[in-house]
Amino acid sequence: MSGTAHAAASLSPSTTAPTAAQLLPLKWQVSTDGAGMYASKLPVINGILYYSHKNTLYAKNIATGKTQWSYKQGAHPEIVTANSIFFIDNQEQLVKLSAATGKLIWKVKVSEHPMEVGGQARLINGMIYFANESGGVAAYNPVTGKRLWVNKDIPMYAGSIYGEYPGALVVSSTVDNIRTQFFGLDPFTGKRLWRTEGLYNYVASEQGQLVLREQAAAVKGNTTEAVPGYQLTLVKLNPTTGKLSDKENYNLLKDTSNMGSYATTFQNSYIYSVDSILEQEDPVLTRLTRGADTVATVKSYASYGKWLSGPADGMAFFQHETQISGVKLADDSVVAFDHAAEPVEHLQRAGHAVFAIYRNGTISVNHSDTGALLGMIKSGATSPSFGRITIVNGTALIPMEHRIIAVPLPEEYQ
Repeated sequence: MSGTAHAAASLSPSTTAPTAAQLLPLKWQVSTDGAGMYASKLPVINGILYYSHKNTLYAKNIATGKTQWSYKQGAHPEIVTANSIFFIDNQEQLVKLSAATGKLIWKVKVSEHPMEVGGQARLINGMIYFANESGGVAAYNPVTGKRLWVNKDIPMYAGSIYGEYPGALVVSSTVDNIRTQFFGLDPFTGKRLWRTEGLYNYVASEQGQLVLREQAAAVKGNTTEAVPGYQLTLVKLNPTTGKLSDKENYNLLKDTSNMGSYATTFQNSYIYSVDSILEQEDPVLTRLTRGADTVATVKSYASYGKWLSGPADGMAFFQHETQISGVKLADDSVVAFDHAAEPVEHLQRAGHAVFAIYRNGTISVNHSDTGALLGMIKSGATSPSFGRITIVNGTALIPMEHRIIAVPLPEEYQ
């Protein structure tokens, strides 16, 4: 099938209620407290899944479903390595356990302020960096647990730790839930080197610098007048100095007053941007050529239907009426997925498996290259809220608000 997804819309729609033949069996399932559900990946290493439930941390063998060990007064892992597990407990302590046995190695108090919102920890270049959302950043030795430095003056509400760059550890936090402030810290002392503030979102790292997307300033008050501006503006942040440079503007529009941005990704020489644009009911995926600012370099994917997901591994996914389709971005060829169904609430790709999630929590699984339907999953979820699906040694791990289910997949879907 080629062209737009519209060509397959004539397929007779069916319901998401699976037949007995379509239903995929569950390998095992566990209850969770939902912590870390929206993380970029599940805490998995060496075939073991680590998760928390009712203040207990568990290590589960993914292949067998057997619990390897459990640790009371545990919490969702912040850091997982081949040998160690690190988490922040409800006593505001950073705790290190043996990944193999669950035995305590050390624990250290990490917060002098009450962690009313929470904290985060990352292992970067042999150092654990801890941030308290109530304020403050600190560094710890991962072997001994010794605190190496602390800076109590860095606000970290709704913040992120991006990593070490030439000359600085870069972190960010929100300002009034609108603007973002970036900080450069000396990774050896924690001393603040610089601060930069603005309407920016992090996009990627590129040649030792951070690439940020500059958001259009919010229009004050009600207005019926058009507000011209660019669909997308990129700037580079120098982590050594905190200075912004190399502004790139893309696609001048007559009105950006109600435009909202959802996602920005780089693929080869292209920028893919998902935005809500005036007079469009749903967000639209647009491709722009990096380094160019002409209308001729702008490609809209609105004709393929409602954007669902992507780009991911060279494909983007859409739904027109009831038909789900995957568009191969290299040549715009379209893969029509079997099992036309009701509107999809959420779609994810993992390996060659495409998981389409419906409002009632039912999931269909299709092959990304052929569109063939492998089967359906009755997740038991009461809402389409799912975390990042991960495939480990042939088993799909599907996180929900209070459960993780494991479903075996054939080799060709992995």
